[in-house]
Amino acid sequence: MASIFELEKPVFGRSNESLTVVAASDAATTLTAAQSVNSLVIMTPGAARDLTTATAAAIVAELGDGVRVGTSFSLIVRNEAAATHAITLVAGSGVTLATDNTNTVAAANTRQFIGRVTAIGTPAITIYSLPAGTH
Repeated sequence: MASIFELEKPVFGRSNESLTVVAASDAATTLTAAQSVNSLVIMTPGAARDLTTATAAAIVAELGDGVRVGTSFSLIVRNEAAATHAITLVAGSGVTLATDNTNTVAAANTRQFIGRVTAIGTPAITIYSLPAGTH
């Protein structure tokens, strides 16, 4: 007889989601919900650029039926400018950037952001930044 673990095939501590690669144009960009969740956004800005997340409502809908408070996702931003031009993450409606975040990605740097659902009824998400790495 199979155990409950064999029947449901749980994954503990790891994500089995795919990472979507988004090639952003050299312009201020608003991401779709699909582009805001588990994505790598690559941009080569010719000037300082804003990168705006989708709305919290759209992101919660994108996360699907199993979404609950605490559901999290990743957004990675890679700035391929050789020098000078930063990309700044901007919050869409219902999305909050944590107050101690660094929301810019300097030239030749990559920064990961973690989004966490904080409310479902009136969708809300908080996004936290992790340290940047150079490339």
